[in-house]
Parts: sequence; C-alpha cells; structure tokens
Amino acid sequence: MTTLRAVIGVTFSLILILFSIYNFMINNSLTTQVWGYLLLAPLPLAIGLSPNTEKLKLYKQYNDWDDETREIDDENIDPIAFGFDIPIL
Repeated sequence: MTTLRAVIGVTFSLILILFSIYNFMINNSLTTQVWGYLLLAPLPLAIGLSPNTEKLKLYKQYNDWDDETREIDDENIDPIAFGFDIPIL
C-alpha cells in the first residue's frame, strides 16, 4: 500500500524532470535552470519514500534496553582488575 506522501513525492520528482526536459527543448542548450531542475528531482522522491516516523517510534519502543548502571562507591579500585589499561606517557 502506497502512502499519499510517496505518491506526492514521485509526482513532484516527475514534474521536475519534465520541467528540465521542457527547458532543454526550448533553449536547445544545457543551462543552469535545466541542471537545477534535474538535480532537485531526487529530493521530493527521497522525502516521499522515507520511512514513516511513527513506525520508527514503535520499533524503538519495542527494542529499548534498560542499561543497568552499577555505581561503585569504593575509591580504592584497582583499574587493572576492572579491565582498564594504564596509559604510559
């Protein structure tokens, strides 16, 4: 099922490509306006086909992990015992 956003994005991309072709046919040369329309054509297509943010929120909601934070109050901790390297300058 295609969404309205996807249909609008594809439509605007096709319109920009047609504007580019039309300006090329009228001017018989590659102008900056022709290239501008052609280079802007993928933008509405990318916006139209981008994933839905509501689905991403639901996906992130189901895949959240609770990070267990363990705080150690002892100040005399051996860093080698906890796996940390001691930098040598």
